[in-house]
Amino acid sequence: MRLVADVRGACALLPGTRETFPFDTRNLTFKVGGEDPDGGPPVWRMYAMVDITEDPLRLLVKCEPERSAPLRETYPQIVPALYFAGHWVFLPLDGTLPDGLVQELLEHSYDLVVGKNLPRRIRERLPRR
Repeated sequence: MRLVADVRGACALLPGTRETFPFDTRNLTFKVGGEDPDGGPPVWRMYAMVDITEDPLRLLVKCEPERSAPLRETYPQIVPALYFAGHWVFLPLDGTLPDGLVQELLEHSYDLVVGKNLPRRIRERLPRR
């Protein structure tokens, strides 16, 4: 996974994903969620982001601190995104990390957000993966 198209393709396979540029025209954000079955506003939560102007790209994903600490020891190129409350890390998409690890951490981020940040009424409407 090195190109924006690769990130888009990987995220498109995760149920309930949508792409947005909520902050500016550079930071492509991937969110999971959907319509509120109770008639409230739609609920969307970010699970990944990539600055499409960076070269090489870095993928921002959510990762529990107890999991990210040993990862950062093994792969020092994984760095915390401190302004994202300590639960987010940047993964360089320059080929220095195994593709399987990048995919695994992207899916882990998605699962964390679905499991902990989405209301149950939204989570239950998502197709199973």
